[in-house]
Amino acid sequence: MKLHQLRSLIAVAENGSIHEASRALHVTQPAVSKALADLEAELGAPMFVRSAKGTQLTPYGQSLIRHARAIEQELRHAHEDISTLLGIARGTVTVGVTPVTSAGPFAEALREFSRVYPQVTVNVFELRPPQIQEGLADGSIDFGLVSRIGQPTDTRFHWETLYTIATTLGVRTGHPLRGTHSLQGLTQAAWLSWDALDDSTSLIGTLFSSQDVAPPKNVLRCTSTSLYLEMASTTDRISLWSELPFHMAPYKGLLRRIGLTEPLPDMTIGLICRDIELSTTVAATLIEMIRTACTKFAGVYQRAGATPGRRAQEPKERP
Repeated sequence: MKLHQLRSLIAVAENGSIHEASRALHVTQPAVSKALADLEAELGAPMFVRSAKGTQLTPYGQSLIRHARAIEQELRHAHEDISTLLGIARGTVTVGVTPVTSAGPFAEALREFSRVYPQVTVNVFELRPPQIQEGLADGSIDFGLVSRIGQPTDTRFHWETLYTIATTLGVRTGHPLRGTHSLQGLTQAAWLSWDALDDSTSLIGTLFSSQDVAPPKNVLRCTSTSLYLEMASTTDRISLWSELPFHMAPYKGLLRRIGLTEPLPDMTIGLICRDIELSTTVAATLIEMIRTACTKFAGVYQRAGATPGRRAQEPKERP
């Protein structure tokens, strides 16, 4: 396989036709057609199905394109690393975050990174853990910050714990069940959840299973942070949070804790990437700034009971 063949594959998949792919690549249509034909001949499998609706990837093409995108991303990283070594601090860093991880130490590190490296483009996308893993697999995300209960079981990716923080249940001011002290007593209530309860990364699903309590049936799944907060603060739905929002001014007047007798498991905030040793220089620099921010835990983070992970506590030499 040759690089121009893989780029042709990506371009046709993203643009929907050979004609549009040739325009995007600034080459002729016959050149794109030949690249795809040679690729299919080498692999012995069709990459596309052509129809009136356009050009669609076959299962073979869907499998190959994940690798093709990862390869193209690694080449981009190589170019950016060389530019950085030449003293040209530029490039792009793409980070996937979950709502819990987007505040606190990450925000501090991002402000510092943007100040020191204004020429570097930083893309931050709020995603669910499975989406972050998909982005890592196809190379569209450099690294992710994930919130979860417990340690991950997927060994495909590098994982390091940045910090742990206490979890709590939140309700609106004046919620009728605020005085309830048992998780069992809340199973019939209406809940909010970022994920489906049977998802292995679901915070609420993990919470109920850890206490051996049947999960609630009235659950509104919401992946929008602003809508999640809106529903949590204006309806009778119960929501799960880290302790951090209850120490931050924008949230203090909107949410109240439910004090349960059952101990709630801590939430783990971790960094996930394909291979930490293959991070670009600019990505590694941002990661190091995030680690540094996680060791400080000044003021609000310490009051929220956050504890930095062992890796974050170790002094690092900045790339």
